[in-house]
Amino acid sequence: MKIDVSSISKTDGAFLDVRISGIVEGLNEVNDEYLFDKPVSFKGSVENRGGILILHGDLNTSYHVKCSKCLKDIDSIMNISIMENFIEEKNKADDESYTYKGNFIELDRVFKDNIILNLPVRQVCNEDCKGLCPICGANLNVTSCECREDEVDSRMEVLRNFFNN
Repeated sequence: MKIDVSSISKTDGAFLDVRISGIVEGLNEVNDEYLFDKPVSFKGSVENRGGILILHGDLNTSYHVKCSKCLKDIDSIMNISIMENFIEEKNKADDESYTYKGNFIELDRVFKDNIILNLPVRQVCNEDCKGLCPICGANLNVTSCECREDEVDSRMEVLRNFFNN
């Protein structure tokens, strides 16, 4: 996704309103647990402050993921406030900076970075999710099982009384 900033790139203090929606390239390749199949939308502005273009606004997207405890499919929404600086490519100081060349700024990397940084480490279907039985694999939210948690792996039986002396 690109934005034409030719109208503000030479004028200090100039603003450009931005409303854009589209698929972010490479987003689904980052983490195979999350599926982004709907467009990302952004509403905000770009301001020129002394040759630095400042992107500011709100990014919205949705994604599919499995519950970390019971593996149920979850549809979730992500709303992120973004504020990022773009410097002209010829003034680039390091590889971490977002740059622009000519009259366009490329937004895919900015959006992808912000989405990745805001993904939850664990996602659960609800706070009371009981998960799966570690022995038989039954979904404990739907059914109960008769498995005993105190069963010990036969290879570890030797260590059972280790601390009892």
